[in-house]
Amino acid sequence: MRGNGAAEIRRQSFRALQSLCETSYLEHAGTARENGNVVLAYRKPLGRMRLSVALPQAEWEALSGAKSGESAPIEAPIAPDDAAPAVDPGHTREPGAAVLEILPEITRSFAISDGAPVLDRLDELLRTLETWLGFSDGHLDVLEDTLVVGSDDHSLRVRVVTEDVLRENEFVRGAVESGARRFAGRPAAGPSSADVRGVAPIFLHGRVVAALQARFESGDGTSMDSRLDVAAIVVRNAIEFNHRFASLTSIDSLTGVYNRQFLDRQLPVEIERAMRSGSALSMLVLDVDDFKRINDELGHKKGDEALVTIADIIRRNLRKVDMPFRYGGEEIVILLPGTPEFEALHTAERLRRVVNQHRGFKEASGRIRDLSVSVGVAVYPDTARTGEQLFAQADEAMYRAKQRGKNQVVLYSKK
Repeated sequence: MRGNGAAEIRRQSFRALQSLCETSYLEHAGTARENGNVVLAYRKPLGRMRLSVALPQAEWEALSGAKSGESAPIEAPIAPDDAAPAVDPGHTREPGAAVLEILPEITRSFAISDGAPVLDRLDELLRTLETWLGFSDGHLDVLEDTLVVGSDDHSLRVRVVTEDVLRENEFVRGAVESGARRFAGRPAAGPSSADVRGVAPIFLHGRVVAALQARFESGDGTSMDSRLDVAAIVVRNAIEFNHRFASLTSIDSLTGVYNRQFLDRQLPVEIERAMRSGSALSMLVLDVDDFKRINDELGHKKGDEALVTIADIIRRNLRKVDMPFRYGGEEIVILLPGTPEFEALHTAERLRRVVNQHRGFKEASGRIRDLSVSVGVAVYPDTARTGEQLFAQADEAMYRAKQRGKNQVVLYSKK
């Protein structure tokens, strides 16, 4: 980035770092002059992260309020922590390198689970970005399968939306479909006090997962480009950190499906979503038949292999919106959003059949060993009114399938 864009990134780097010092996230670690630049060093208190930003003398004067020609004070730098590698002063770095280096640290602090709902943390992040980058009315639309959102999540600035809702605004749709930021009412060149709206698509793993909107009250085109780009990078990193953290804490390490803890968090969310939309939510409870015999006769390693095999079959035969969980032992729970009774029964029977027809599980001798599952089905709001009732009913139906001879599907009924 060159010209005004480079100066804008340096200005925002300085502003971001100073703001982080004010909140005690960072502390100033010294100032020096090198080759006509003023180099400002920072570090994280009691931490190992050190970085710096280099500003041309004239820019430093404008930002710090120093008089023209006044030399930057030379301060004794804080002694580096033991084993903390000193960061190169950075006067030859790309403009904005400091703020780009610190983005992972900044976004990690907003993304790592600390008990606060994720939407509240993103809301706080947007308010912080407004202060740093000089825009207002920041809003973020995030696709519903991107974040792990709890039932207590709420935000005025962040919406969890479907693909259709993400594209319902023509201005946002243009940015999402083109994959590039867009501005409305943008001045052709030079400063302007006109109200300018900007939107930037947010990518994760090559897919647009969110759209960030912001309002700029003044500034030239290059300045707004830079500010929106930096904001988009920060938001994207925050979403990615949340995604990674959720994956680490929500996935069963053996089977690769979701774990019971995530089911406990997600079930109330799906119940509330079904309630709002007036749609059905079906639950399947699958239990591997004769699992104890597999462990006793073939060993626990083969038992684990059977579980992994069945979980993989299930995962490959579900829709993208369906969610399988390992509840415990050999029991797998599946949530089928927007699925009424007859579709849930069809899905359950299909899963039972493909598991039973699988011929890839073999004993040590090479002999094929049949696998089968018993499946219980329950539907909200047909018979259940809460998540606890839905699980209890599906679990009871599964036990009835066991009692009736195994390898079959049973729909819960009060009879």
